[in-house]
Amino acid sequence: MFRLVLQTVRERKAGFVGAFIALLGASTLITAFGIILQSGIGDGVPVQRYADASVVISGKQSVTVHEGKKSKTKPLTDPVAVPADLVGTVAHTDGVARAVAVVSFPAQVVGADGRLVTGADDRRSIGANWSSAALGPFTLSGRGPRRAEEIVLEQSVAERAKAKLGDTVRIASTRAASPYTVVGIVKYTGAGGALRTPPVFFTDDTATTLFGRADQISAIGVLATPGTGAGQLDDRIDAALKGAGVSSHIGAGRSSAENPDVASARGTLKVLAGSLGGTVVLITMLVVGSTLALGVHQRRRELALLRAIGATPKQIHKMIAGEVLVVALAGSLLGCLPGVLAAEALRGALSVIGVLPQDFVFSYGPIPMAVAVAIGVITAQAAGFAVARRVVAIRPVEALSQAATEQPGLGRARVVFGTVLLVLGAAASLLPLFFGSVFAVAGAGSGGLIMVIAFLMLAPPLVAHATRLLAAPFRRRFGNLGYLAVANTRANARRLAAGIGPLILAIGFASLQLFIPTTTAAAANDQARAGVLADYTLTGDAGGLPTDAVADARALPGVAAVAGVVRVDLYSSVKMLGDPEVFDYQAEGLTTDGQTTDGQTTDRLTTDRLGQVLGQVLNLDVTGGDLSRLSETTAAISDGAAATLGTRVGGTVRIHLPDGQTIQPQVVATYRRGLGFGDITLSAQTLMRHSSHRLYDSILVRLQPGADHKTALAELKALSTRYPGLHVQDKGGLSAAQQRTAMVGLIGSAIPLLLIFGYIAIAVANTLVMTTLSRAREFALLRLVGATPAQVLRMMRTETLMVVLIAVAVGTLVPMLPLTMVSLGLTGSPVPSIPPLLYLAIVAATSALAAAAVLIPTRLALRARPIEAIGLRE
Repeated sequence: MFRLVLQTVRERKAGFVGAFIALLGASTLITAFGIILQSGIGDGVPVQRYADASVVISGKQSVTVHEGKKSKTKPLTDPVAVPADLVGTVAHTDGVARAVAVVSFPAQVVGADGRLVTGADDRRSIGANWSSAALGPFTLSGRGPRRAEEIVLEQSVAERAKAKLGDTVRIASTRAASPYTVVGIVKYTGAGGALRTPPVFFTDDTATTLFGRADQISAIGVLATPGTGAGQLDDRIDAALKGAGVSSHIGAGRSSAENPDVASARGTLKVLAGSLGGTVVLITMLVVGSTLALGVHQRRRELALLRAIGATPKQIHKMIAGEVLVVALAGSLLGCLPGVLAAEALRGALSVIGVLPQDFVFSYGPIPMAVAVAIGVITAQAAGFAVARRVVAIRPVEALSQAATEQPGLGRARVVFGTVLLVLGAAASLLPLFFGSVFAVAGAGSGGLIMVIAFLMLAPPLVAHATRLLAAPFRRRFGNLGYLAVANTRANARRLAAGIGPLILAIGFASLQLFIPTTTAAAANDQARAGVLADYTLTGDAGGLPTDAVADARALPGVAAVAGVVRVDLYSSVKMLGDPEVFDYQAEGLTTDGQTTDGQTTDRLTTDRLGQVLGQVLNLDVTGGDLSRLSETTAAISDGAAATLGTRVGGTVRIHLPDGQTIQPQVVATYRRGLGFGDITLSAQTLMRHSSHRLYDSILVRLQPGADHKTALAELKALSTRYPGLHVQDKGGLSAAQQRTAMVGLIGSAIPLLLIFGYIAIAVANTLVMTTLSRAREFALLRLVGATPAQVLRMMRTETLMVVLIAVAVGTLVPMLPLTMVSLGLTGSPVPSIPPLLYLAIVAATSALAAAAVLIPTRLALRARPIEAIGLRE
C-alpha cells in the first residue's frame, strides 16, 4: 500500500501541490507563534549589572488567586520589591560571602543645554546605590561616593555629559534636579555590548532616600564563598526564604531581575501568543481541511473507479491517509525554516514600534517546530479521514455516476453543525445588549469568528442563493457571457464555494481583529478628550515628573487646581461558579498637592476639598456615588468593571496591585469613562506604594477664571529648570497621549496579524488557483464548440467579479453584527469605528488577490491547444 501511495504522489505531484502549500504555510505560522510563546518564557537579553552575582533575589513576579481548592496565577509585569529585612537572612545563609541590597530608581544627568543625557546607544541611565556596584564587572577610576552630594557615573554617560572627575553636574531623579560632584567613573567590562541601563551611583543613604522606601529594596545580589556553586547556593537560599514571596535567579535568569522592561516584554509575548495562538491553530485547521477536501474532490472520478473495481473502504482510507501523511510531513518540515524567519521579522517589527526592547532576542529551539509538525500531521490526517469517509460512503455502483456530476447538496451533519454554529455565534454577538461586562464584549468578538466559520461550512447553498440574486443583473449587464457565468456558478456551487470561503474568512477575520481595536481606541480618545477639564497637562522625558512638581505647580499664580496622575496595570478578581476569575485592568491613581506618596501628610485636604480639586481637572462622568470620597482605602470603578466584577457603590472590590498585594477597598463611585482614564481609580499614594512608580505620569493643571494663560504658560514652562525634560501641553495633551498609546497598541496588535493574514492570502490564492486549473478541460470544450480565448477570459472575469462581490458582501455583513454589539457595549453607540481607508485596503487587497489567482491560471490554461487540453487527466 505504501508503495502505491508513493507512486501516486510522485505521478500526481501537481494534484498535491495545493495541500503541500497549505501545510507548509500552516507549519510556518504555527512555528512563528510557537517561537513567540517560547520567547515569552525565555530570558530575552543577557545579564550585565548583576553578572558577578551568583544568585539574585527579586520579588515574586506573579500573583495567585485562591478560591477554595482552586487557584489561578497571573504574571506581574511591574518589578516587585523585596522586603529590606531579608538581606540579613540571606547574609547568614551557608555559602554566602556577601548579600548586597540593591535599590534602583530614575536618575539622569542634566546636560549643559538643560536636556537629559543618555548613555551608549541612547540608553536611559538609572540611579543605584554604590554597594550594588560590587555585583557587576566594573573598573573604577577615582573613588566611590562618601557624602550625600557625591556620585559615580558610568563611562558612556560621563562622556556624553562631558563630565570629568571633580566636575559638578545636575541629576534629575525622583526629586527636583540637584547638583552633585563626580568623584568616580566606572567602566563596564562584561559581555553583552553596551550597558542597557548605565548606572549613576549614589551613597547608600542617598539612594535609599531617592528610592522612597526604607522598608523595601529592588533586589538582593548574592556573592558566594569560594567553592560554592550557584545552584547549590540557590537551593539553600530558597530554603531560608521559603514563604517570603520572593524568587531567586541564577545564570541567564538573573536578567529578569535586572531588566524590568524585558520582564514586561516577555509578558506581552505570552499574552500575544495566548490570545492569537488558538485562532492560528483553528484557521490552519480550516484551511488545511478545506484544501485537502478540494484536492480529493477533484480526484472523485479516480476514487470512484477504484471503488467500482473492488477497492474496499479500508483500502481507500489507508491510501488517502498515506498520501496525506507524505504530503503533511514534507510540507510541515519544510515550513519550519520560514517560520523562524517570520518570527525574526515579527521581532524586528515589534521592536521598531517599541513593544519589545531593541535588543530583545527570541528563543529558537526545536519545541515550536516539533509542535508545528505534529499539528500539521494531525490536522491533515483528521481532514483526510473526513474526506475518505465521504468517499467510501457511496456504494460502488453509484460512485462513477455521482463522480460525473457535482452533487449540489451538503451532508446532513455539516448542515446541522453549521446551523448550530451560526445560531451560537449570533447569540454570543448579542450579549452586550443584555450584559455590560467584559465577558459580553469578548463573547461578541468570539461570536463573530464563530459566525464566519459557520458561513464557511454553509458556503455552497449560500453561494447558490447569492448567485440567484445576481443572475438577472449580470445577464443584463454582460449578455451571453453573464448568462454563461451564472450558469457555471449555479452548476458548480460547491467548487465556487471552495474559492469564496477563504475570501470570506480573510475579510471577516480582518474586520473583527482590526475594527474592534479601532472602535476601542476611538472611544478611549473621545472619553479622554471630553473628560479632561484641565487647561494644561505636564509630562516629563525621564519617564514622568517628581511628586514635588505638584506642589510647585500649585504655588504658581493663577493656578486653581493641580492633580498628579499615575497609570499602572493591575488585576481584579471575583469568584464565578466556584472558580476564581482574574481580569486585567488599567488603573489610574490621582492625588493633589496636599498628599505625599510616603504616607505623610502636608496640609491634608478634606474630602470635600479633594473632590473639588479633582472635579476641576477631570470629569469621569460619574454614574453613581461620590468621587470626593476617594481615599487610600476606597476606589472608584467604571460601569463595565462594576458589571464584570458584580459590585456596586457601597460594595467592595478585590484588587491585586502591581506588587502582588491584595486590597479590598470600598467602591465609592462608578463612572462611564473607563476607556479613557482606566477602569479602576485609586489614590496615587496606594499605587506608588505598591509599584515601582516613583514619578507621576502626568500632572493636570487648571487655571483660575480670568487668569492670564500666556503668563501661566510661561510660569509652567519655567518649571523645567527644576524638572528637566518637563513639557507643557494644552488640555488635549492627555488625549494626544491616549491617541499615541492607542495607535501603538493597534499597530502592535496588527503586526502579528499580518502573519495570519498572509497565510489566509496564501490560502485564498492556493484554493482559487486549484479550482481554476481544474477547469482546463472545461475551457478546452468551450473553445472546441466555438468560443475564442478572449471570450473565455471575459467569462472568467465575469465569474471573478461575482465571486468578489459575494465574498465582500458576506465578509462585510457577517462581522457587522458583533462589531455593532461591541461598539454598543464599549461606547453606548451602535456605530463602530471603521476607518474607511483601512476597510478599503482590506477589500482591495483581497479582491486583487482573488482576481490574480483566477485570471493568471486561466491565461495559462488557455495557452494549450484545446484538442490536447480536452484529453488531460483530472
